[in-house]
Amino acid sequence: MKLLIACMVITLAGIQCSNARAADNTVTIDQIGSGNQTTIVQDGTGHSATLTTGSTSPTDYNVFSILQQGAAKTASIELKSGINNTFNIQQDGTGNHTAAIQNMIGSGNNVNITQQGTGNHSFTVTNPNNSTNNGNTVTATQAGGAGADKTFNLYLNGATGAGVTVQQTNPTQADQGGMNIQCNPCGSGWSYIKF
Repeated sequence: MKLLIACMVITLAGIQCSNARAADNTVTIDQIGSGNQTTIVQDGTGHSATLTTGSTSPTDYNVFSILQQGAAKTASIELKSGINNTFNIQQDGTGNHTAAIQNMIGSGNNVNITQQGTGNHSFTVTNPNNSTNNGNTVTATQAGGAGADKTFNLYLNGATGAGVTVQQTNPTQADQGGMNIQCNPCGSGWSYIKF
C-alpha cells in the first residue's frame, strides 16, 4: 500500500499532518462516524483525493474539505448515507480540474465547488435513482482560463426543497452544462449564470 503524506494536511478526529510539497499526491479516506471535520490540502502536481463516507452507517454533521492547488487535480466524495453534512471542493491553478460528489443520499447536505485557473474545469453531482434527498444545496463556480472548457452535470433524483446555483465565467468560450432535476417542491430554485 502506498500512502503519500507529503504536500497535504489531513485533520481527522484530532490528528493533523503537516504541509509539504511533492508531486503525484494520492489520498484515499473512508470516513466513519458523525461530527467530524476532514480537511485534505494538496499543493503541487498530479493530485488525487477520494473520500467515502456513510458506507456502514449514516454519517451526520460532518465537514469535508478538499483544497487542491497546482496542476492536474481530481477530487471525489461519495456520501452513501448522511444528513447535514458540508462538502467543500476548491481547485486552483494550472492543469485540468475534475470534481465529483457521487451517490449523495441524505438530507440537508451542502455542496460547494470552486474551480478556477487556466485548465479545463468539470464537475458532477449525482444521487442514485429512487433515492430521497431533502433540502440539499449545490453552489458551484467555474472561473478563469481563456479558451478553457467548463462543463458540469447535475443528476438529482427525488430532490425535495433543494437549491442549485451554478456560475461559469469565461466570455470567450462556449461552456456546457446539464441539469436533470426531479423535485416537488424544488425549494429555493435553480440558477445558472454565464458571463
